Amino acid sequence: MIMKNLKAIKYKLNLLILLLFFVLYSQNILCSENRIIFKINDYPFTSLDLEKRLEYLDFVGSNEDIDQNLIINDYISANLFNEYYKNLEIKDNFENKINEIFNEILTVNKKNSKKYNYEINNKNILDNIRIDYIRKVILENIFNSSIDNLKTSSDNIDLLYNIKIKYINLNDFEFNKLKNNFTDLKTVDYESILFFLNENNLDYFTKENEINNVNKINKRIKDNILNNNNFFIIESEQIKSLIFIEKRFETFEGIVADLYSVRSQDDLDNNFLKCENLKNVNDNQNIIHKEYKLADLNDTLKNNLIHINDFVKIFSDDQNIYIVLCNIKFDKELLKSINFNKIVNLNISEIEKKFINKYSKTFNLIIFDE
Repeated sequence: MIMKNLKAIKYKLNLLILLLFFVLYSQNILCSENRIIFKINDYPFTSLDLEKRLEYLDFVGSNEDIDQNLIINDYISANLFNEYYKNLEIKDNFENKINEIFNEILTVNKKNSKKYNYEINNKNILDNIRIDYIRKVILENIFNSSIDNLKTSSDNIDLLYNIKIKYINLNDFEFNKLKNNFTDLKTVDYESILFFLNENNLDYFTKENEINNVNKINKRIKDNILNNNNFFIIESEQIKSLIFIEKRFETFEGIVADLYSVRSQDDLDNNFLKCENLKNVNDNQNIIHKEYKLADLNDTLKNNLIHINDFVKIFSDDQNIYIVLCNIKFDKELLKSINFNKIVNLNISEIEKKFINKYSKTFNLIIFDE
């Protein structure tokens, strides 16, 4: 009888040990799967939370082409704004608006027969809409408090073009090395110079700015932009700055390009292709003058015909075809609206960055590496 009881006890102990092992193993698996990504005020946000965020992003649109780091940073941002909101003494009730947004998206998804690779969790979707909507409201409130200080330009160049300035800054030693390697720096592109500097372990630092108002920048840089000089050098006693100007149309909408198409068996001189000369040529069947909507042109023309007298050379049917840009017409009010929205978005992005920098410290943000 005693032996029988001992066997029963031993069996139960083995079963208990096995069960304990299973529980511990399951917890380890769960922990490894559900790792902490970041904390705000000691509250953990985990990889399972991120999965739910991804389901939400798919529900409202698509997340297939979004880098995961961007998704995580955006999730951190939304939760910092939400933490700020929770600490406000006076809060608005957004529930009706949040439910309205949810139902609108759901209706559109049903109409488009959207397929889901997950079971829709209404609470998760609503929670994520809430934190994104709260962020939107706070950003708008901050922006509206300073909107009177918003400065926009109505100059044609600022309305028509997106202008970026790229700087490569060098000391004398590195600059001389560069000049010794390239006979004419004007013919060398930005990436080739960086490649040479990196290959030869030469010191430099770069900077990049987007210009929204040419009247607010250095006069020498402004003059070069207005004269369509895409490369120049500014020298001080110790620092040499190689400056590259990248200019493209802000939008293709509302812009009409006045083009001349010139056919020739021979290569034509650049001077002949200048607009002032083409406009004076009469009754030449090889020259066609026509206006086109910029949006209807192919990418080669849209990306290379930027300034008056720019041309693209095409070889077709055993002859050269030169496409020359001779004038640009545009809807100024449309471009003003586009430019204003761009400035607003840039300002809101800057407000968001400053908010995150400030409240990351206030709310004890801790980001965990993988």
